[in-house]
Amino acid sequence: MVIKMKIADMHCDTISEIWESKKTDSPQQLSHNNLHMDIQKMRQAGYLLQNFAMYVDLKKGLDPFLYVQELMDVFYDEMEKNKNDIRVIKTYDEILENEKDGKMSALMTIEEGGCCKGQIAHLEKLYQLGARMMTLTWNYPNELASPNLFLEEAPEVLGAEAGTQKGFPMFDGSKGLTEKGFLFIERMQELGMIVDVSHLSDRGFCDIVRNTKKPFVASHSNARALCGHARNLTDDMIRAIADRGGVIGLNYYGCFLNETNDSHSTVSRMAAHARHMINVGGHECLGLGSDFDGIGGELDIQDCSQVHKLAEELERQHFSREVIDDILYRNVMRVYRELL
Repeated sequence: MVIKMKIADMHCDTISEIWESKKTDSPQQLSHNNLHMDIQKMRQAGYLLQNFAMYVDLKKGLDPFLYVQELMDVFYDEMEKNKNDIRVIKTYDEILENEKDGKMSALMTIEEGGCCKGQIAHLEKLYQLGARMMTLTWNYPNELASPNLFLEEAPEVLGAEAGTQKGFPMFDGSKGLTEKGFLFIERMQELGMIVDVSHLSDRGFCDIVRNTKKPFVASHSNARALCGHARNLTDDMIRAIADRGGVIGLNYYGCFLNETNDSHSTVSRMAAHARHMINVGGHECLGLGSDFDGIGGELDIQDCSQVHKLAEELERQHFSREVIDDILYRNVMRVYRELL
């Protein structure tokens, strides 16, 4: 049975890949490319909304605030070139207007709060430029908080015996938000910028729960009970997000899905995580957060045109059509209706 779909995906790194490609002899375009995500493939799949992350790698040695603005320039340039198909949104109502006009919607997000260099004025500038969601960290500590996973301490550097379980990095998550981090989440809530806890340390997650009132999201994270990777969420975290009215984006990366550190991503494992998170937090807590163009390995869903494979697997595993639609787009839309 072919399932007609609407899709709202909370995370991809496509803009960063396009930015990187501009330094090569084969620059990519959002309209059509050999990446996971492009306009043609999105149209084919039935996308309603895509969050495009401005992913900043602090280890590149660039000024991170200038770096993120370069990514924003690429984002707006690609949106302008594809304005007949997709429009930038900053409010929930704009998503509805775009759908009525037959257009897809693009929401700009920030992946790495360190791009603000600890300055509230920089956060406010990014909001003015259109950013509506931000992770406090990526995989490095910064002025705001610490992550659960430190790349410079990854097992291939430390040795397989160093803090691993079933091949996963299991690092100290006891460092939470800094004093500046607390100021940032307060200002983000005032502005209407969604707090994204993906990549954040366990202690940092608790700090968010205790010091925010609005719903927050984990844009691209899975269940730690099924995959012991430090990037995933414990059951208590899943319940906390659900109790606050937030949403979790199901991540397609095999290393965040499998019981061992295996990058092969299958729709059956994705469905297993979906079932677990719904059992823990209820059917309103789960959406999509593909992490397309930020993940590797063998993928059952090879690009964004194939999201129907997940819907079909969920149906095969007796998820109701109502719950499937909740996962594909309605839960994300509910949160955005409240926060944007």
